[in-house]
Amino acid sequence: MTLAPISFVIPLKDEEQTLRELFARIAAEMAALAKEYEVIFVDDGSTDGSWRIIQELARHHPAIVTACRFAGNSGKAQALAAGFQAARGEVVFTLDADLQDDPKEIPRFLAKLAEGFDIVSGWKRKRRDPWHKVLPSRVFNKMLSRFVGVALHDHNCGFKCYRRDVVKNVALYGEMHRMIPSLASIKGFRSAEIEVEHHARAHGVSKYGVNRFVRGFLDMQTVWFLKNFRERPLHFLGGSALALLLAGGLLGIVSCAPGLGDALAARIAALAQFVLALPIPLAALGFVAELLVHGIEEKGRRAMIAEIIPGARALAASVPVERLSGPGLRLLRVPSGPQVLIVDDDPDMRETLRLVLEDADFAVEEAADAAGALASLSEATAVVLLDMNLPTARDGFACLRQLRKRDADLKIVMVSGQQEIQAAVESMKMGACDYVVKPFDAARLVRAVQRAVELRRISEGDFEFASVRENSRPELVAV
Repeated sequence: MTLAPISFVIPLKDEEQTLRELFARIAAEMAALAKEYEVIFVDDGSTDGSWRIIQELARHHPAIVTACRFAGNSGKAQALAAGFQAARGEVVFTLDADLQDDPKEIPRFLAKLAEGFDIVSGWKRKRRDPWHKVLPSRVFNKMLSRFVGVALHDHNCGFKCYRRDVVKNVALYGEMHRMIPSLASIKGFRSAEIEVEHHARAHGVSKYGVNRFVRGFLDMQTVWFLKNFRERPLHFLGGSALALLLAGGLLGIVSCAPGLGDALAARIAALAQFVLALPIPLAALGFVAELLVHGIEEKGRRAMIAEIIPGARALAASVPVERLSGPGLRLLRVPSGPQVLIVDDDPDMRETLRLVLEDADFAVEEAADAAGALASLSEATAVVLLDMNLPTARDGFACLRQLRKRDADLKIVMVSGQQEIQAAVESMKMGACDYVVKPFDAARLVRAVQRAVELRRISEGDFEFASVRENSRPELVAV
């Protein structure tokens, strides 16, 4: 299996003294491996010169470096989430920016990942940190491994390697970055670990304090609950209600025991009444939680398909499933959104466009030329994504005219190269509604298609479509 290209997501705060050297080490290692890669720096509100150095690296290496900055300090989980969102690699590495993680370990991570695991975590057997950080960390890691059933020596190690499917399907919030292997295990992903060399911090200061262990313990309970009761909350709340019911009944019996005295018996009886009043609201809350969980499940039911053989895709089309992958199985996602017709004579480009649009829940049809486009055009087609150079601009214009002649309300988004922008503008005068320039940005492409779908619905008099508002995120400034 090919494990390139590779993305490196590096969250940081106030690490100006290490960034150039870290990038140089990663670049040297990737040159030795002869693999394509990208480095995504996420500045989590640095107050030193870190952002200036990241901008400099982005200017000098525009094809490799992506620079992101939060407007303020939002935490490592948010920084990783932003980096994961931007990552394009089939394999995603995370490592800290303080040079305590050594890029020379990259080949060993890749070798372990190739054994069939989804996550490979570093294990700093010999930590170069003070004892008051090492001892509580070891206790926490043993407790977490026992609680969630993911046996790692160092859950919190920032040096990790993931398959793309993991980082795209595990939601990070709060301080859940240390819980990624645990959260991923809920979705069936498998973790392994390798020992890594840990260097002493040469510059800057640690960003972690004692309070992180308290927050880590609370996060551990959250993951334990999600792992065991996420899809059956009534088992937890109903079990608690039954325990309280039993305790209340026992207290009621004790309050009737002879020889207690009237005052003590009255107090025990009052406590029994209080305890017996709790099971009913707890059970009701459990039933409501069950309704919510199963309502969400009905809207987006998932199914695992171990193998797809020719002809089975139509059979699987009735089950909406997500595209994930793991050892021994392949999960395919059957999109249920509006249909987009891709017209491009380059099969690799069609494949790229198809994957981007299917990830955004668009159903996709493909055609290699104008004749194929006209043959594939149907009432279900909402938008056509048309290559400007098919294989020449004249062919692109001709296809545009034929499609518009077939359906005057059809919304067409042109895909053009940098040298064809003027031609793309001309195509809009002929009826295209937008254009995307290659090499395109996936988010820009999806937004263009979404706008075209909305224009199509408006032209058809359908004003009841829903607009999706993204969750609020920290401000990102990209170079």
